[in-house]
Amino acid sequence: MKRLNLLGSWKRIGVQAGLLAGLGLAFAGTADKPAVAGMGDCPLEDECTFKKPNFMIILDYSTSMNESFGDNISRWEAAAGAVQNLMIADQNYLSENMHVALMRFGHDPNPNSEGTLINNDSSGIEDGQKLDVHWYDLEGDDKTYYECNGQAIIDAVDALPAPIDGNLTGIGTWTNGALQYAQELIEQSIADHPSDVPSMDNRYYGLLVMTDGDWTNANGMGQTPSEAPSNTAADLLAGVGPENQPVQTFAVFFGEEGSSGEMSAQQLAMAGGTMNAILATDQMSLTMALTEVVNTIKDQVQAVECIGGLPRIMVILDASSSMLNIGGGAMPAPQGESGWDLARAALAGDNSIFEVEVNVGSNQVVEDLVHLGLLVFGHNSPAPGEQKILVNYGPCMKDNFRWALAPQISHPNCAAPDYTPLLDNQDYVIPDCADPWNGPPITWEFEQIVGGLPDPNSDPAGPGFDADTQTHMPKCEGAGPACSGSGTYTHLGLELAASNQAQYHADQLMLGNVDDGTQYRNILITDGQYNGYSTDGQVQGALEGMYNSGITTYVIGFGDGVNTPAAMQQLQNMAQWGSGGNENYIDADNQQELEMALAGIIEQISFDPCCAFNDCSEVSEPTTGEPDPEPGQCATDADCKEGEICVIPGMAMFGTCEPDVDCMNDEDCGPGQVCTDEGMCVTPPCMSDDDCDADEVCNTETGICEAAPCTIVPCEGNLVCNEETGECQPGVCPDDFQCQDGEACVDGMCVIQSCPDVPCEDGFTCNNGVCEPDDPTDATGTESDSDTGTTAGPTTGTPTTSTTDDGTTGDGTDTDTDSASTTTGEDDEGCGCTTTADENKARGLFGTLMALGFAGFIRRRRRS
Repeated sequence: MKRLNLLGSWKRIGVQAGLLAGLGLAFAGTADKPAVAGMGDCPLEDECTFKKPNFMIILDYSTSMNESFGDNISRWEAAAGAVQNLMIADQNYLSENMHVALMRFGHDPNPNSEGTLINNDSSGIEDGQKLDVHWYDLEGDDKTYYECNGQAIIDAVDALPAPIDGNLTGIGTWTNGALQYAQELIEQSIADHPSDVPSMDNRYYGLLVMTDGDWTNANGMGQTPSEAPSNTAADLLAGVGPENQPVQTFAVFFGEEGSSGEMSAQQLAMAGGTMNAILATDQMSLTMALTEVVNTIKDQVQAVECIGGLPRIMVILDASSSMLNIGGGAMPAPQGESGWDLARAALAGDNSIFEVEVNVGSNQVVEDLVHLGLLVFGHNSPAPGEQKILVNYGPCMKDNFRWALAPQISHPNCAAPDYTPLLDNQDYVIPDCADPWNGPPITWEFEQIVGGLPDPNSDPAGPGFDADTQTHMPKCEGAGPACSGSGTYTHLGLELAASNQAQYHADQLMLGNVDDGTQYRNILITDGQYNGYSTDGQVQGALEGMYNSGITTYVIGFGDGVNTPAAMQQLQNMAQWGSGGNENYIDADNQQELEMALAGIIEQISFDPCCAFNDCSEVSEPTTGEPDPEPGQCATDADCKEGEICVIPGMAMFGTCEPDVDCMNDEDCGPGQVCTDEGMCVTPPCMSDDDCDADEVCNTETGICEAAPCTIVPCEGNLVCNEETGECQPGVCPDDFQCQDGEACVDGMCVIQSCPDVPCEDGFTCNNGVCEPDDPTDATGTESDSDTGTTAGPTTGTPTTSTTDDGTTGDGTDTDTDSASTTTGEDDEGCGCTTTADENKARGLFGTLMALGFAGFIRRRRRS
């Protein structure tokens, strides 16, 4: 999967995973009140880089919403649950980063009169709409925006009944009225908040219409072109208020695919500037639809504003040869004990700078909120020197750091890493190799990877980083025993940091990824003095020049080689030069102290609490160089929760996480087994009498073998079992239910159903063993009036329609799927016979499995 690019997937992938996890809670059925939206870390708008968007959810409350949406929930239950859980998904992201409002709509029974209510509706819809939650205090003197009001949305939806308590008719779908009302609310909001516009960052307004069917006129009947909601959506997009603030309209449709309702939703989205309606045919696609809408707003608003607000930190690492030695530089350090090893662990290990928690939100760490870069410096030859950028500023760079600083990668005698596991989205392993710690001479072989793919046939083969990444090691030359060759030309590293930052800022400013307020920081980690390599003037000039341009440099003296008075004074001077006299240097003698020093520096950096939506734990370097998985997809079992496996169909690259089960249907099981709701193949105790012992019979209702009521199983000849006495007796059938199909109980005996043994009903005569009508006209109940075969007779249950003035027809409400009629009557051409339903004979496997808990099979498949 690709790294989170500045304007690409980085704004999206981690958020989608979090949203999906939260929204999935909506589909556990008709659960009780959902989880509470936590408001403990609610960021106020004046703490944010941007003005929080005003976002209104407009929810269809027509009675067609009571239709089934699958999995034993209605469309209303699915929509309500999704809206509620959207408020708590991804650590309350939507609620904390936007001002959210909720409106419902139906129809207006009397458009010519104000204050009209819908018959039998107890939810408060008046004149066709109901604003359940506003995004600001409409009645307050200062018109304050409601911050983090997700809980109000949850409570409002939780208090609502299903439309007219589950009826399928009664409330129409006047979508245009809802949009017109939203337009009025936005106009009022802009008027009440004059500081929102005009400015370079006008507040964003967006509408989300969630509907399951076609729109109707105001009174819920028919359609006229003037009432098309796309008209109002186009007006909203053209601009609202004195500054013509554009308002986008999103449409999520979850009715019948291919219906006229879907076409109307597409027209609404097109007119509203969001191009396409999002079709939700099931619970998962509804989840994805809401996720897509939220991410689109992020892309347009938060991401654009937040990218510039994310701090940029460049780590400037001393790459002098002393970083490879111990004992005052007298001998090479054993593996894992060199200053280089310890610094690499602090920068890219388990407790690295990337894992430092920051003071915004919850579970937010540095790699989610900071663009980190890595620069090294050493000797001044070969010209222009050993200073180079290993990794430039970017998010999720931990694996780049780890790879770039690994001695095994650069040593010519160490085996090349096996990158092929990355083809399956697994971690590659840097091979174990002791050669880099054996002392001089070592001639390192440095690599520069520019998106090198993990395919072994690629040239060069590499870890597939999206960002340019180079390897580096200090020189290990000389006759020994210690490494030598790289000096401490500190000023060259600082000058490269300054020139790189200036070029980076200019390039990214053109792309809109930084702004004048973007924070830049340097962290200089050095293990020795620069005496003989750099002058005080060179170092001071570079540090003060960066500070004067807004870049503070923090200084860490690392290792026991900087504990002399002269070294400490030099470190203190650098810390003062790099901070305008505001910072002291930090002493770190070991890895733990270095990690603490890095964490302490992070604590001094301010973060925008409204920009905490990246997640490097979901998408991190290295990448595979292959397409990103879509939200909810997986590449390996490791991407799934415990108890789930990744099921990848056919030759597809990605699949979905599904329960680790044995079967998805009965065909996956062995002979005589069935697939349970839990995905287990089991053998029911019995499915017929043949599965039981000689003195037992199978109770097909429970699937359990029970003692036979009669001692002889089955009774011989024409005898039948009298369950009360346990005896096989002739003529004990009380009714037809005791007999086999095609038989009837006559005088207590099961006989083949035919006449004259079985008397015909009134009006029928036995003819060669078959009951036939006495007169053909009696089968229909009336005589034919003509030779055409058309019969005239009564019909019942025929629905009536009304014709409107515009030529449209309506049943009174909701012309999409709300109107439903049930017709009952006599068969025009039937024999007049009465057929008895077999409901009482439901003894088959379904009844068995229901009793055993095997019913409700779902489709599942174990990954091959």
